[in-house]
Amino acid sequence: MFRPTVSVVMTTFRPGGIDLVLAGLRDQNFRDYEFILVDRRWELRHDRVQEMANEYGVPLIHVPEYRRNGPFTTFCSGWNTGIALARGEYIILCQDWTYAPPQWIEGHLFGLDGNKDRYVVAPYIYTHLPEILSKRLLDPEGQMARGGHCVEFDDILRGE
Repeated sequence: MFRPTVSVVMTTFRPGGIDLVLAGLRDQNFRDYEFILVDRRWELRHDRVQEMANEYGVPLIHVPEYRRNGPFTTFCSGWNTGIALARGEYIILCQDWTYAPPQWIEGHLFGLDGNKDRYVVAPYIYTHLPEILSKRLLDPEGQMARGGHCVEFDDILRGE
């Protein structure tokens, strides 16, 4: 049975953005990891997300977010679900719409000396994104401006 060294746990409740994290994980120099995605929209996109992970070559565990409180986001409980499922010796938490450059996992592991538990904030970037496999660009600020706060069933979720 595959037992990774690192479990990367991400929660998501918004449409889009999964391709960013998949592109970052695809390009990691450190390969002994699993990616656990706890998804509030699991029922709406599980098959497509699994297909995308396969296209990117990312080892994915995709599960629904079980604790939903109406329109409120509950990403912390989602992280708890991901941590409970994690098989890695180390766990790295990230949020949706996150791009991790190729040295991201290595950056986390570099801060550990093997003798102490630590919290490590590894490097990240805002200015450069990798090539992603997307059908069209999503404007998250425009999504927010329409009043849905990214949790209502809107034109994006209907595929319009």
